[in-house]
Amino acid sequence: MTDFRKRIILDGATGSLLSERSGAPAGYRLEKLNIQDPEVVFSVHRDYVEAGSDVIYTNTFGANPLKLGNETAEAVKAAVAIARRAAGKKASVALDIGPLGKLIGEGGISFDEAYENYAAVIRAAGDETDLVVIETMTDLADARIALLAAKENSSLPVMLSMSFEAGGRSAFGTDVESFARTVSGMGVAAIGINCSLGPVEMLPMAKKLIESTDLPVFIKPNAGMPRFENGRTVYDIDKRRFCDAMRDIHALGVNILGGCCGTDPDYIRMLDESIRGVAKRPPYKPVRALASSTSTVVVDGMKVVGERINPTGKKVFQQALREGNFDYILAQGIEQSQAGADLLDVNVGLNGTDEKSNMVRVVEGLQKVVSRPLVIDSSSPEVLEAALRRYNGKALVNSVNGKASSIASVLPLVKKYGAAVVCLALDENGIPDTVEGRVEIGKRLVAECEKAGIAKEDVYVDALTMAESAQKGSAMCTLGALGEIKTLGAGSVLGVSNISFGMPHREDINACFLGMAKDAGLDLAIINPSLVNIRPSEYARDFLENKEGATDAYIAYAAKTDSVKTEDFAPADAPDMTRAIVGGMGGLAAETARKLLETLDPLKVASDHIVPALDRVGELYESGKIFLPQLIAAADSAKQAFAVLEEKMNEKGVKGEDKRFVIATVKGDIHDIGKNIVKAVVSNYGFKVIDLGRDVDYKTVLDAVEKNYPCVLGLSALMTTTAQNMAETISVVRKSYPDITVLVGGAVITPEYAKTIGGVYCKDANTTVKALKEIFARGTV
Repeated sequence: MTDFRKRIILDGATGSLLSERSGAPAGYRLEKLNIQDPEVVFSVHRDYVEAGSDVIYTNTFGANPLKLGNETAEAVKAAVAIARRAAGKKASVALDIGPLGKLIGEGGISFDEAYENYAAVIRAAGDETDLVVIETMTDLADARIALLAAKENSSLPVMLSMSFEAGGRSAFGTDVESFARTVSGMGVAAIGINCSLGPVEMLPMAKKLIESTDLPVFIKPNAGMPRFENGRTVYDIDKRRFCDAMRDIHALGVNILGGCCGTDPDYIRMLDESIRGVAKRPPYKPVRALASSTSTVVVDGMKVVGERINPTGKKVFQQALREGNFDYILAQGIEQSQAGADLLDVNVGLNGTDEKSNMVRVVEGLQKVVSRPLVIDSSSPEVLEAALRRYNGKALVNSVNGKASSIASVLPLVKKYGAAVVCLALDENGIPDTVEGRVEIGKRLVAECEKAGIAKEDVYVDALTMAESAQKGSAMCTLGALGEIKTLGAGSVLGVSNISFGMPHREDINACFLGMAKDAGLDLAIINPSLVNIRPSEYARDFLENKEGATDAYIAYAAKTDSVKTEDFAPADAPDMTRAIVGGMGGLAAETARKLLETLDPLKVASDHIVPALDRVGELYESGKIFLPQLIAAADSAKQAFAVLEEKMNEKGVKGEDKRFVIATVKGDIHDIGKNIVKAVVSNYGFKVIDLGRDVDYKTVLDAVEKNYPCVLGLSALMTTTAQNMAETISVVRKSYPDITVLVGGAVITPEYAKTIGGVYCKDANTTVKALKEIFARGTV
C-alpha cells in the first residue's frame, strides 16, 4: 500500500520518449505500443525506475474505447503487465487515466457514456496495479466522472490532478480552490496539479492547493513552457533549474513530486537527488465552504441562500415544471444571483411531475449559467443522488432529519459525493416545541454525521422556523435553539420566510426575523435575496417577540402600508435577446426571435439582436466573468434563435451571406473539444461552417477546400505529437491554394509556432470569430 504521507518521486513524461524511441509517426496511438512493441514501453518504465521513481504510470493515458475501440482491454492489460515487470519490487504501478477529449453534455457525450468509457479501462486493469491516477483534467465534470468510475469499479486508492492555465483557472474555468473543495471529500487519496505549466508558474497554485485541502498534494509540472523549433517541441528550462524550482514547491509541504511534458529520466534522477526527507506542512485550517466548478463560497459570516427555485405556493413555477419550461427556472437562478444570493436552493418537488428527471435537468442547466454553489433540496434520496452525481461542485444537501430511515439513506450519499448537509431538528416524534428538544436532536445528528465520516465544518443544523401566527412563541424558540446550536461546533441554517406565513406585509416580518437570527449567529439564511436589505419595522419585532397586543398592532400597521411585491419572473414579459442568450435560455431566445420577426426581417433580427447578444457573451468571456460552460450554453441558445430565423428565411426564399469556414482536427488527433466549441460559436455569426471532424487526413482537407473555395480553413491540434501534421496539412493545401488564410489553434499551438507554419493563431472561439470578421470584411479570403 502506497503511503501518501511519505516522500514519493513520480515518473516523468512518457509520450515523448515513446515517440522518439519507437520512431512512431505523428498521430500514432502510442498506447498500441503496449501490444506491438512492448519492449520500447518497458525501456521507458525501466529508465524511470532506475532514475529513482517510486511510482510509474502505465502507458494508458489515452487508452479508452473512444480512442482505441475494441483494442482497449488488450492494450490496458498489456500496459499493466509491462509496468509490473519494469517496476519489480522497486516501485509501485499506477493505472494512468487521461481525459476523454470530449465535451460532457450537449454537443459532446453524455454523463453515462463518459462513465462507461472510464469504467471500461478500470475494469480491464482488474485492480492489478497499486493505485489509479487520473491526470491532466481541465473539465471538473470529466474529472468527477472518472473519479466515480474509479471508486465504483476498483478498490484501489486514487490520485487525481487537474491542469491549470497561467491565470489560475483550467480551460473550463475551474479554479484551484473550487477543485480542491469539490474533490477532497470524494474519497481521493491525493490531489494534485500537472501539465500546462512549469514549476515556477505552478508554485502559487501549489500553495493555494495546500491551503484548500488536508489531503496529500502532488505536483507534476512541465519542464517550463513549450515552444516549437524545427518541427519539434522543446521546453525552456533544464533539469537543474527544474529541480531548483521543485525544491521551492517541496518546501511548501508538497512531498509527492514528479515531471510531466518535457521531462525525462535525467530530470527525475536529479529530482530524486535534490529532494530529501519529508517537508513539514503547515497545519490545515478547516473552513466552512461550498463550491461550484468556478467559485467557492466560504461561510465566514451570514450567507444568503436564494429560495425562489421552489414550486411551493408559486403557480407560475408549478406551471413551468408541468410544461417543461426550464428557461423560466434558470431565469430564477440568474435573477437571484444578480440580486446577491451566495447560494441557490433547488427544489423541484411537485406532485404529478418527474422530480428526479426535473432535478437533473435544472442542476445541469443552472451550473452552465450561474457560478453560485447549489443547495440540493429534496426529501427523496433517489433524487438527491441523481443531482449529486451530476453536480460539478461541492453541494449542500437539504436535508437529513433525526429519523433512523433518513439518517441511513441520506448520510452515505453526503459522504460519497463530498457534500455538506442540513440537519433538521425533527425526528419520529415530530418537531419539538422547546429549545432543549430541538438542540438534543441537533446534537444527535451532528454525532451521526461524525460517525459517517462527515466533518463538522460540513454540517449545518436547522432549528426550524415555524409560522409565528400559528404558534405564538415560535420565533423565540427557534432563535433560542439557534444560539445553543452554535455550541455544537456545527453551522446553522434557517428557512427565514416560514416565520411570516399567514400574515400581511410578510417581507417586513421576514426582514426583522432575519436580523434577529443574524444577531444569534445564523450562517445560512434561506430567503428571497431581494428582501435582504429591507429595513424592518418595530411592529414586526414586537410581533416576533410575542409582546402583548403586538399581533393586532402589526396587522393595523400593515393595512396602512404598501407591501413590497415580488412578482414571479415571466419570460414573455421582460427579457430581450441579450438576456436570453447571455443567460443560456434557448427556449426564450427562440420565443424572442419569433416576436421580433413580427416587425423585422430575419437578417435585421440577426444583425441587430442576436449578433450583439453574442458579442456581449464574447466580452464577458474575455473578461473572465463567464467560462466555457456558459459560452457553450449561450451558443446553443443563439442556435435556437437562428433556427427560427432560418425557418422564416426559407419561407421567403431569403439567403444569408455565404462565408465559408472549413474546420478540422488534424490527422492523428482525435480530440475535438476545441474544434466543436469553435464550431458552435462561429456558426452563430452567419458563417457557414463545414466541419470535417477529427483525425482528418490531408487529402480530405484539400478536397473540402476545393469544394468550398473561396473559404477560410481552420485547423486544430491538441497533442504535441500531431502538431507537425498541422504544418503538413497547410503545406498540402497551399500547393493548390497559395493564398488561403488558415486559422490554427489548440492546447499545444503557440503564436510563434503558428507563424512558422504559415497560420493565423487563434486562442479560442472568441478570437476565431474576430479573425473571421476581419478576413471577410477585408475581402481577403
